[in-house]
Amino acid sequence: MKTIIKTYWPFLSIIMAMLFFSCHSGPKDSTAVADSANQKQIDKSDSARKAAVSDSTLKAIKTLQEDASKFLVKSYESGMYEIQLSQLAATNGLDTDVKNLAAMLVNDHTAINNKIDAIAASANFTLPAAINADHQKDLQDMGKLTGANFDKKYIDAIVTGHQTSVSNYKDAYKNLAESDTKNFAGETLPKIEDHLAMAKKVQDRIK
Repeated sequence: MKTIIKTYWPFLSIIMAMLFFSCHSGPKDSTAVADSANQKQIDKSDSARKAAVSDSTLKAIKTLQEDASKFLVKSYESGMYEIQLSQLAATNGLDTDVKNLAAMLVNDHTAINNKIDAIAASANFTLPAAINADHQKDLQDMGKLTGANFDKKYIDAIVTGHQTSVSNYKDAYKNLAESDTKNFAGETLPKIEDHLAMAKKVQDRIK
């Protein structure tokens, strides 16, 4: 038996290594998958336009499409994360204001993500199927907390997330060409700013 194992050990070690990496590599990040699919779609559209417009116009159109797709992907993924985190507040949270804010965010971001879904579908853009790896870890960590500890971590995450979102929405509205995505960014920005203002009030009270 020892002779057999010694003889075939190089092959066995390779097989074991392959099994290890296949079990631990995990699926690709859903956001990266969406960005990659959208880039392929944009490149395909770019090739179809080459005969109709100049190179400079083609480059400008492609850049704006890339910016729009990345904004939609990022906003959709962020919305999914805030929905799931806010749903967790219903069971793990303690403060009434935290729970009320969380319930509102679930409703508002579900509606916002539905709009993003419609815009993405009309542009043949792909959206993430799940939250990214960092947000998955954050959600797992938050799931271990309850009561006041959860409330403080939750409201900090909501404030930080909405500060980033306000910046992203402002940039999209300012820099994107006239489109459904630009209009969406402008129409939704006040709602995101309201969320941030309300979250900051709760944060100031419970710190």
